[in-house]
Amino acid sequence: MITARAALRLALALCFSSSLAQRPAQDRDQPQARVIHHRAQAAESTRWAASELQRLIKAATGEDLAITSENPQGPAICLEEDRDLPHDGYLIRSEKGNLIIRGNEGHPAGLWDLPSHGTLWGAMEVAERLLGVRWLMPGPHGEDIPTQGKLSFDLAEEIRGQPGLAVRMLAYLGESDREITHRHAPTLQWMKQQRLTNSLHSQVTGYGHSWDDYLKPADIEANPDWKPSSGNYQRNGKVTFFCTTAPGLVERFAQRVMESMDRNPKREMTSISPTDGGGFCTCQRCQALIEPDPHGKPNHARAILTFYKDVANLIAKQRPGRRLGGFVYYNYQYPPSSAPELPDNLSLCWAPLNYYGYGLLKPIYRSEFQPILQGWSQLTPHFFYHNYSTWMRSFHGAPLPVSLDILKREIPATAKVKAWGARMVGSAAWGVNAPINYLLAKQLWNPNLDLEQTLNEWLQRSYGPGWSHLRRLYDLLDQAMAEHKASQSPIYKGSNYEVNQEVMQTLYAPRFPQIEEAYRSTFAKCVSPAQRARLQRFGDNLTLLFHALHQARLIDLSGHPIQAQPPNSTAEASGSTNRTQGAALPATHKATKAPSIFHLNDQAFAQFLKRMQSDHSLLHDRYGIDHGPIWKGEWSEP
Repeated sequence: MITARAALRLALALCFSSSLAQRPAQDRDQPQARVIHHRAQAAESTRWAASELQRLIKAATGEDLAITSENPQGPAICLEEDRDLPHDGYLIRSEKGNLIIRGNEGHPAGLWDLPSHGTLWGAMEVAERLLGVRWLMPGPHGEDIPTQGKLSFDLAEEIRGQPGLAVRMLAYLGESDREITHRHAPTLQWMKQQRLTNSLHSQVTGYGHSWDDYLKPADIEANPDWKPSSGNYQRNGKVTFFCTTAPGLVERFAQRVMESMDRNPKREMTSISPTDGGGFCTCQRCQALIEPDPHGKPNHARAILTFYKDVANLIAKQRPGRRLGGFVYYNYQYPPSSAPELPDNLSLCWAPLNYYGYGLLKPIYRSEFQPILQGWSQLTPHFFYHNYSTWMRSFHGAPLPVSLDILKREIPATAKVKAWGARMVGSAAWGVNAPINYLLAKQLWNPNLDLEQTLNEWLQRSYGPGWSHLRRLYDLLDQAMAEHKASQSPIYKGSNYEVNQEVMQTLYAPRFPQIEEAYRSTFAKCVSPAQRARLQRFGDNLTLLFHALHQARLIDLSGHPIQAQPPNSTAEASGSTNRTQGAALPATHKATKAPSIFHLNDQAFAQFLKRMQSDHSLLHDRYGIDHGPIWKGEWSEP
């Protein structure tokens, strides 16, 4: 006998089976859609990672994965937090049909801890390793996303990653030029994709020249014994130099630094670095702290470190939890024979001025680099490295050498001494110097990067089958710069990092035909619009370079070099700054070949510059993109 309750259950079952039978078979068998999942309270960087993965997966595979914070009912890419992982570290694994990206998202706990974004960096690893994405440069056509079938969530083995340096900063890319809006946002996004700290935390360090931010002229007037021995203590109404050993000065300076801290409570680090340029005191007290550097010049490092120590100790007592930064630079760039013990709230940033502008290609500096680096790193557990090593002031489209020789030495050695971080300098002339920016960014994350392979891949992914022509060009420029630097005196001059008349005449004018030929040969083998567009950016810089060299009478209309003329003035021979259009063409010189493909008449060149205002190709700074003719000696602001 069937009870009423049993009858009800039977009726419901028949009803359900009937409705199921009426559904199309494809609906019943349809698998749950794959999604990207993160928790509802996920960090902003994790949310951005999810949207970036969503965009890239759709571009690569055509699959559009929804983003959800609800429990997924089917396979998912799960972005999860795991504070047991190293700082900025991640773990990627397959688990029950899901692709798990776990990252350390921890907040700073100690004085020298930094925010961690391991989940974001893990997502970027998935994009690069599993999707094959490469972010070659910012802006249109800067991405290379290969098409592929459905992204597999099955991994043969887990993937772990963490950076070689806690702080990874790359500067001079256009990241600070907020007023140049069409460049600023794409540049910051590219930096984030490359896992650079200053893409998210631009003020995490503070080492800039700052003495003129603190003491006032009235302080010196009330305490005349605070003046440096030269008597010159101010510039443009600001106090620039003073006697660091004068009684009472350290206390007043520390007080002013703390007042600045109080006005800026969110500032992550406060600088106590000296003003740029010479002017240190050499009174009897200070002189006792000065000794010769390895090149026989006065080394003020012990005097500056003593000042740093005294200021930092006072601030540590009254403003615990605030960190300080100080340069070791210029005439205090070499470690002293003896140094005071430094407090824990202070980080030293070595900025080796002698090595700026490919200085590490000079044999004498190459040989000293490792021991000097080791010496500074032993004086502070918070050692930081900053260099303009593969940078030169270049306004006219010259392709700077990549200099694998320098790159193979610098960041790997910095990571080996367990530096807290590094800030390297790239170039905002993306069209022609993107390889330098790319290699530096990749090295800051992975100091043991295979530079040769990475450069080759970048060129191939950027420009297509003809990439080897540009690789040979970069090798040619590397060799030329190495020979040029080896011929220079080791004595520092500001012109050492200028692409000025001397460098244009020595490196670029003689090789312009080879530069043009490399461009032509590469362009002929481009197979996609994106490859041609990227190479056109390179060509835009060559248009600017041709114009500058031709205006300076260093090349003819065909792009071939004109025989160099001897210096025709005392100013030129002495290397003083003079902008020049060049001497008249030699009477014997005749341009016998067709004009260069980069030649534009004056009207066309003016239109070219106007068009470049909204492009990413050329250097674009607060002066614009037209910086006038090539200069001699050291550059000075217009």
